[in-house]
Amino acid sequence: MKKSAIALCALLSSGAASADTILGFDATLGAWLPNYDGNIGKDDYNLDKLSLSEDHITFIQVALEHPIPLVPNIMLAHSNIGTDGSAELQSTVTFDDVTFQSGTTINTDLDLTHTDATFYYEILDNWVNLDLGLTARRYDGEFTAISEDRTETIQLTGYLPMAYGMARFDLPFSGWSVIAQGNGTAYRGDTLTDFTAKVRWDFVPAVDLAIEAGYRVMNLDLDELDDLQSDVEIKGPYIGLNLHL
Repeated sequence: MKKSAIALCALLSSGAASADTILGFDATLGAWLPNYDGNIGKDDYNLDKLSLSEDHITFIQVALEHPIPLVPNIMLAHSNIGTDGSAELQSTVTFDDVTFQSGTTINTDLDLTHTDATFYYEILDNWVNLDLGLTARRYDGEFTAISEDRTETIQLTGYLPMAYGMARFDLPFSGWSVIAQGNGTAYRGDTLTDFTAKVRWDFVPAVDLAIEAGYRVMNLDLDELDDLQSDVEIKGPYIGLNLHL
């Protein structure tokens, strides 16, 4: 009986230790400095001509991984994307149902803030890591154009289903890793890709605190998500801190 009790205790202890190594929490907080290219509005007006500012954008990403079979891991992410500008129009442009004439000075505000809920599985988990899953992205933004005699505000709200993938390659005994992460969809006439390539350095291995730097590219070709017709590329470098427990 005593031997059975001892064996049971050892088994439970081993299981608890294993669960501790399987359960995982990962969080990244960073700043992105993008520029904006492409066209917007029914007349495909060039974004460069709107003199949009290039401001830092903050983002946060939090993931929880667990050992429960068949139940996907979950990751939540939020990007607070916003820019504004003021310029004299070089040609006539229509945003939704309001037309602004050439030569008019307009102030614009573009908000592409969004939140992601991603459900994914770990396909590989060693020095090569591979995650695959699905993302529900909710946009909660708007585009506003204002001149002396008229104003147009286009709400950009709604959900887009997206495929998700992440590949990480850990360089043995170095604390460095290379990561590629992205989402993509073609849904009801809207096409969107969001891709990040980055390197990560675990500079405090005792607490798994790392710094990462990379480049993020987002392409939006929107026709059906509300009334914001656009073909926009947002791209630029970013830097962040990562904590893994």
